[in-house]
Amino acid sequence: MERKKVYLSSPERLKRDAKKLFEEKKALCANYGFELMEYPEEIYINKDSYENNRKLAEKRLQMIKDCDIFIADTNDFRAYVEPFGETALEMGIAFGFDKKMYGYMKDTRVCSLRYSGKKEYDEENKSWKDANGIGFEPGPVNLMLEYSAKIIEGGLEDALKKAKEEEDVH
Repeated sequence: MERKKVYLSSPERLKRDAKKLFEEKKALCANYGFELMEYPEEIYINKDSYENNRKLAEKRLQMIKDCDIFIADTNDFRAYVEPFGETALEMGIAFGFDKKMYGYMKDTRVCSLRYSGKKEYDEENKSWKDANGIGFEPGPVNLMLEYSAKIIEGGLEDALKKAKEEEDVH
C-alpha cells in the first residue's frame, strides 16, 4: 500500500539545521505510515533572484496540489499571535485544493489570552481589543485558518496521530 504524502508548512524549513530537522520529521512521519514530501529549497539558490523565487513558489504550489495531507505549524510566529505568514498563505492554498488539513501548536488558548501586548476589555462588546482597537479571534488562530484545518494542541507528532486515527477510520 502506498503511503499518503504529507506536505509540512513550517518556518523551521528556514533554519540553519533545516535538513537535520527534516530528516527527523521524515522519520516521524514514516512511523505513522506517511511520507513527508521533501522541501524544494534546493532551487532557492539566489535569494535576490525573482526567477528562482518564482520557481520555488511554483514548486511548493505543485507539492501542495500533489499532497494527500497538509500539516501546518500554526504556532505563534515571533512575538505575534499569528502563525508564520507563508504558512497561513499555504493553508489557504491547501484549503482551495480541498486538502485534508491539520495545524499544530503548543498553546491553543484563545488569541486574547496568549497576546502579551497591551490590550483592554471592551465592556460594550464583551471582548478584548489590542492597543489599536482591533478585536481578537475567538479561537487559537485566525477564524479562516481554524475553519480550514483541525487545530491540534501539541506538536507534529500529535497532528500525525490525529491524521493516522482519521485515516484508519476511513
